[in-house]
This record gives sequence, C-alpha cells and structure tokens, in this order.
Amino acid sequence: MSWRESRFMQVVWTVIRVYIGWEWLSAGISKTFGASAAAWVGPNAGAAVTGFLQGALTKTGGQHPDVSWWYASFIQNIALPNAKVFGYVIAWGELLVGLGLILGCFTTIALLAAVFLNMSYLLAGAVSTNPMLLFWEALLLWAGAAAYYWGVDRILIPQWKKRRLKQGIA
Repeated sequence: MSWRESRFMQVVWTVIRVYIGWEWLSAGISKTFGASAAAWVGPNAGAAVTGFLQGALTKTGGQHPDVSWWYASFIQNIALPNAKVFGYVIAWGELLVGLGLILGCFTTIALLAAVFLNMSYLLAGAVSTNPMLLFWEALLLWAGAAAYYWGVDRILIPQWKKRRLKQGIA
C-alpha cells in the first residue's frame, strides 16, 4: 500500500472531495433553484450563459488576450447559438458533480466532469476559484480509489465487477 492509499490519506482525500463537492453543489443549487435560476434553467434559460460568454468575447483583444481565438470561435459559433442548452447543462452538471463528489458516487466521472467545467471556465477567461479547484480535482484523480474509499463507490464498484465477471464480461 502506497502512502497515498493509507487510512490517513483516505480521510484527507475524503475531506478534500467533500469540500470540492460542496463548492459544486452550492453553485449548482443557486443556478438551478436559487434567485438567478430563471436565467439558467427557467423562462429566460440561457440569459446568464449569454452574458457570461459575451463578457468572455470582450477578453479576446489586445496583445495578451485572456481568451484564445479558437475558444472565441467556439463561443461565437457553438456556445452562443445554443446558450439555452448550455445553461441547463451547466446548472444541472454542477449540481450532479457536487452530489457525486459529496456522496463518493461515480467519483471518477464527477471529477472528470468537474475538470471539464473548470477548464471551460478558465478558457473563457474566468479565474475565480477555478485554478484551485482544478488542482484539487487533478490530485483526487491521481489518488485513484483512495479518493472514494469513504463513499458509495466503495460499495458499488465491487458489485459491478462481480456482476461483470458472472456475465463473462472482463
């Protein structure tokens, strides 16, 4: 057993995982059920995404732009025309990532989704807490199974493996 899989580190990974999960869950709840929900998933779905992305497009100029030309092209040609869809995906995605991390359920999938969301925000020029969260998410991915030892995955994954072996699927 390596040091990253020790009981002490399993507790450390769990605390970090739950903290990151809380950050995502609270962001997702505010977008899905909070005061600004109408701009994300309600009657004006897409309004918040449109505002954010238009702000990102203003960061594409100058000698050292915060948003790369290729990401600006993605924003203009794909994200903005589909802002309503992106609003739902972001709001519910953040909520589900948070639940997955707090419960330790589908942990690796939740961490990969969190990394994807953070990278998307960073590429759009939003810094905030994203670099710190991205660091901890990458560290939890590196920790592997120790990151979800204290979670639902600890129970589910052996069951799935057992079922797959019974069915002859390796």
